[in-house]
Amino acid sequence: MTTPSTVTRGDYALPQLIHLMAEYQKLGSHRQSFPSAPASDTVVRGCEIAAGGLVAVGVICVLVGAYPGGIAVGLLALIPAAVAFFWTRRNRRNRAARLDLFEFGMTVYRSGEKVAGFRWDSAEVRQQVIPFQNTVTTDYALAMTGPDGTHSAFDNTLFIDAREWGRAIQSAITATQLSRAVTAIDAGETVRFGDIALHLDALTYGGKIFAWEQVQLIDARSGLVRMKVDGNWESLTPVGTIPNFYIFNELAERLRVAAADEFTVEPTNVLTPQQESDAASSDAATDPQRAVTWLERARHTTTGAWQA
Repeated sequence: MTTPSTVTRGDYALPQLIHLMAEYQKLGSHRQSFPSAPASDTVVRGCEIAAGGLVAVGVICVLVGAYPGGIAVGLLALIPAAVAFFWTRRNRRNRAARLDLFEFGMTVYRSGEKVAGFRWDSAEVRQQVIPFQNTVTTDYALAMTGPDGTHSAFDNTLFIDAREWGRAIQSAITATQLSRAVTAIDAGETVRFGDIALHLDALTYGGKIFAWEQVQLIDARSGLVRMKVDGNWESLTPVGTIPNFYIFNELAERLRVAAADEFTVEPTNVLTPQQESDAASSDAATDPQRAVTWLERARHTTTGAWQA
């Protein structure tokens, strides 16, 4: 008996390998698919023109008797020809790529590679650039990592509708994992985001401890996470190295505000993915039987985070 190449789930026909990965990871119902973006042949055409021009020059050199020059130019023509060859192979491989979003996770597939599956409750996402509200266009480049070491990196040149899947992935991970991080912080635990550690009392990075009372602002506009501490700027780490940046920023901003015992923060004109999603509610993580906690003191705060 042969195995069907596709499996129908709801209104979607999934390739068999993606279906099997979704079943293995228990990703739930299928929500949306994003096929590969149309391949750009500009590079290929440019390389072909360059190679053709060099070949023509080489032929002329041979005809006039300049054999060494003709051979040298001919060898030089191999460079753009090789680039065109490998770029064409890359485009062909990417045409079969697809990104699928499910209820509890996602899959990434490229031709010739294994299907990578990630769950919202355990995956780490790193985004190279954090867009702002006033950003007209932006490049979306995400790197996903699973607890078992599964890794996949992709960007807006690989899949269509990058703004849509970028927001969806960031919002799903933030909504799923934020309450767990809030509970850990409120219980006095330390939550790590790469080289940065957050605690109820301070942020730790590079062996330095920054008490929340000292932190005046957290900023990532330059692609580098910085903090204004006692009037001076401290550079931390590139945004792309921080796993689950939106969760990090939400926790850090709320801790900063709570330490200052304020109900407003310095505006940064940006929004978190949670504010765009009904699923993200940090208040659900608070304990109504406890006295006022750091989260409750800051729950009315509009955090200075960024849009997905």
